[in-house]
Amino acid sequence: MNSDSLDPHWVRNWTVDITAHLRSVLSVFDGDDPYPPGRNEIVLTGSDQRDFEAMRVHSAIPQDLITFYSVTNEVVMSAFANAFFINPPSHVIRQFSEEPVVLADGNLGTIFAGNGGGILYAMGSDNKVYRSHTAALNGGFTPIATGLRDFLEQLRDAVALYALVQDPGRW
Repeated sequence: MNSDSLDPHWVRNWTVDITAHLRSVLSVFDGDDPYPPGRNEIVLTGSDQRDFEAMRVHSAIPQDLITFYSVTNEVVMSAFANAFFINPPSHVIRQFSEEPVVLADGNLGTIFAGNGGGILYAMGSDNKVYRSHTAALNGGFTPIATGLRDFLEQLRDAVALYALVQDPGRW
């Protein structure tokens, strides 16, 4: 297996790490903030696997996304930066079926995440992860990670840094 590819064990470890970092973010959230921290959780894949099974049979969805969703159903981090979300499989399938996004060189992309400012994150058929320039599907996308594992590592590190200095960087 390619060392950059995901396996379920790695994803489980990632969920443990990012959950710990998210708890640290929440621990520094104080009562002086004008808004409550909102929903913040990593939702593991449960016994109802219908959406995951639908994703597995969808040949255009990258394998690493399928591996990710075999362990993790959804990521909601309202207190991180401007908020960050990894969508549940039902949203990924619906968006791809209704309007796949065109990335660099005409590749189709699968939108799987976004932030509170409307920036979208997509995975291309080349396995790279792309970030939108604007809050629109047709606003253009730039590659930001060599693969989903690289992207998840960057996200984990950004949440850890945010817990320390409340600076999310580019997220």
